[in-house]
Amino acid sequence: MNDTNSKIETKIVPSIHNTFSLEAYLKTADEAVLGNQNITCNTYKLDGEFINSHQYVTDDEGKFEVSFDSDNDLKIELIFEGSEEYEKTELTTFFLKESEEEKKRIEEEEKQKELEEKRLAEEKEKEEKALKRQQNKERKAKLLEEYNNNQNYLQTTGDDNVAIELRNVSLSFKIGNDKIDNLKEYVIRTLKRNKEKKTIFKATDDVSFKIYKGEKVGLIGYNGAGKSTLLKIISGVYSPDEGDVIINGNIAPLLSLGAGFDKNYSGRENIFLNGAILGYDEKFLREKYDEILEFSELGDFINLAVKNYSSGMLSKLGFSIATIVDPDILILDEVLGVGDITFKKKSKEKLKSLMESNTTVLLVSHSISEIRSICDKAIWIEKGKVREIGEVNYICDKYTKEAKTASKEKTKKLKPQRF
Repeated sequence: MNDTNSKIETKIVPSIHNTFSLEAYLKTADEAVLGNQNITCNTYKLDGEFINSHQYVTDDEGKFEVSFDSDNDLKIELIFEGSEEYEKTELTTFFLKESEEEKKRIEEEEKQKELEEKRLAEEKEKEEKALKRQQNKERKAKLLEEYNNNQNYLQTTGDDNVAIELRNVSLSFKIGNDKIDNLKEYVIRTLKRNKEKKTIFKATDDVSFKIYKGEKVGLIGYNGAGKSTLLKIISGVYSPDEGDVIINGNIAPLLSLGAGFDKNYSGRENIFLNGAILGYDEKFLREKYDEILEFSELGDFINLAVKNYSSGMLSKLGFSIATIVDPDILILDEVLGVGDITFKKKSKEKLKSLMESNTTVLLVSHSISEIRSICDKAIWIEKGKVREIGEVNYICDKYTKEAKTASKEKTKKLKPQRF
């Protein structure tokens, strides 16, 4: 045997539908073709598992062709066993690759697969949302039925079970249009009788409703509807011009925390001042003083004038005074957690403990989610009148639907201004 080496030159001719054609030439090191020679072709999976082996014979030009049908990538070995004139070649190994057409086909299949998976996911999401809506609808229907049954029962229990009752309550305010800055101008214009007439604003107009003991009731409505005014009438801050307000039980009104504080008095002195405004006597406040101080977390600041307090410190003190008793009726005006993060958590827990008892709760809030979570009954106030009373989810759904419609109408009327 001589030392003339041989080699195999290969060329892959890819096709479509997982078919691959291999065109190969057997030549010597000096480019002389080797015709009529035996070639062994071994096929393996990529993990090395043997598939099959085939024998091929080169033609006069040293050429031979091999075709493969496979759904998977393969490893191919071409071996020239040599002859009397030529030595055995080194092993020639290569991997089949997809053609451009095959790549496009695979990419298209993957794309279609992704689209189908996305479609199925969207359908599943729609079905889940539809199921959730149906379950929510059934839950609300059940709550409405329970509410109506409970209201029918409460109406048979008599007036002794009523916590709050308003009968045809109306309250008006006189709004002056004069811009009078001092007493001298006021006296002069009074004597000359040239003061402008005051405008009468009716804050509440013939309001009537009953709230039974233990009910959790939310007042909803747009700004200026009269919600906070109604709370102040019930709390005794305002006296109505007409109608009757009947309260059965002691009230803890959490309206404007710190309202009624004298800025020049110390925190300690304001406990007794504010407590008196809320209807607590001095003896009771002295007994509860340490408890109020501890809950407020003010410490030595209690002896400073409240004009030196931050708004958070004022809220802490006001909340601690207002919630010192376990009231029969708890009135909240947007007060669901005050002060810093630690006190806010504590105040919410305090309110939660009050609400979980048989305490009657009357809440004003613009957060419909809070109204839904806390209350079982809602009163919709509009322009000082009772628009509707009913189960909380039923009323809140109608209110939010109308609010969205009103917002869209206002948006349509807005016109861009040119500058």
